[in-house]
Amino acid sequence: MSLSKPLTRRIWRAVRRRWTATLSWRDLASGWGPVADVGVLPGDPLARLGVPADAASDSHRWVEFLGKTRYLNGAKAVVTHSIDDTTEFLPRCLDAIDGHDIKATLFVVTRAEPLISHLWPRLRQAVGNGHEIGSHSRRHPCRVPESFLFCISHMTQDEIEGSRDDIRGNTDQPYVWSFAYPCGNCSDRPFVQRKIARAGYITARAYPDELHDGHALPDLQDYDPNPYAARYTQVVQNGYPKRVVAGRVVAVAGRTDVPTLNGKFDEVSASGGIYSFVSHPQMLDYGRECFYEQHLEYIGRRPDIWYVPMGPLYAYRVLREQTAVRQIASPGGRISFAVFNPLDAKVFNGSVTLEFRAHTPVNVFAGARPLAEGGAGPVTSWRGEYMRRAGQNLLITVQPNTVVTFRRCEKGN
Repeated sequence: MSLSKPLTRRIWRAVRRRWTATLSWRDLASGWGPVADVGVLPGDPLARLGVPADAASDSHRWVEFLGKTRYLNGAKAVVTHSIDDTTEFLPRCLDAIDGHDIKATLFVVTRAEPLISHLWPRLRQAVGNGHEIGSHSRRHPCRVPESFLFCISHMTQDEIEGSRDDIRGNTDQPYVWSFAYPCGNCSDRPFVQRKIARAGYITARAYPDELHDGHALPDLQDYDPNPYAARYTQVVQNGYPKRVVAGRVVAVAGRTDVPTLNGKFDEVSASGGIYSFVSHPQMLDYGRECFYEQHLEYIGRRPDIWYVPMGPLYAYRVLREQTAVRQIASPGGRISFAVFNPLDAKVFNGSVTLEFRAHTPVNVFAGARPLAEGGAGPVTSWRGEYMRRAGQNLLITVQPNTVVTFRRCEKGN
């Protein structure tokens, strides 16, 4: 049976609308990867700061700039936790995390009704407590195994950009930095990575090859070279019992042995790395005697660790790389440094830590604000401003696009 020409044209128009809403031809072009200019402002950042580009530098040397610390406040290592799915167990999971001062990215499915409507108040509270809400799409499209056509038809602007807009509309979070691929689908496809980058995300977390237990221990201990297919260190969760997936009987592994979990954290932290672990709230056992909270207790509240969600962590990498420090002329008895970058502070809204050596007692200002001494103990924020003494050196933590000024203390002060 052949279709009439008018019906054929209507079908073709519907297919074309679906295609263009999902994918543009440039997404498929060879060599197109994620964009590198999310959140970059045009113009001269020094001019925005009110400092001439040719500003003279003082020759005074009683304060020396030594460099930027690898992690905020000179922390030895990083812990970042990500939680997947909109589930009734999410509040219980958050309570456990908060009990150990760990900061997490909560990847939620934003149209998982009716549950998500009941969870938004708790998620808004989580944002206020220093967590991040990330996108896990609107409806969690999932296919095992995935296919190219599945990625074209389901990784749509509605799923990627719509979920971002849902988070913006239901929380006070200033930006949506991160995305997590549902079921890990399509994470290695450049055209999907490109769409996620164009939506303004700065990182997207993968969940590799669950059918062959590739998700259990990807063993990433640093930033992923590709932030739009970012792996992690290990899962901390129960596995699935045997079930039929894609016509096969499979059992999906988890990792629950506490000494093994803690040992992996020890390995990463000893090397000064990033310990990134993933959990699904519905795949955890709760209580102080159970593996999840025992692991949280072991890794939490350490004075030399920075606890930070995944999105702000990847934003920090860009922030640190793009921030420059230049000594500029200042009135007598003072030394000033312009701290600047070309980044949009709405996207890259964190702080960086600068290390100085002062050869005389000083007071420190960021702009006109005096910096208080603080920052001792675990680092649980990515936006603070303070100073901390580290031996003979000073660690100055500030939000960039400011002028840091050192003023000599008068005798008797």
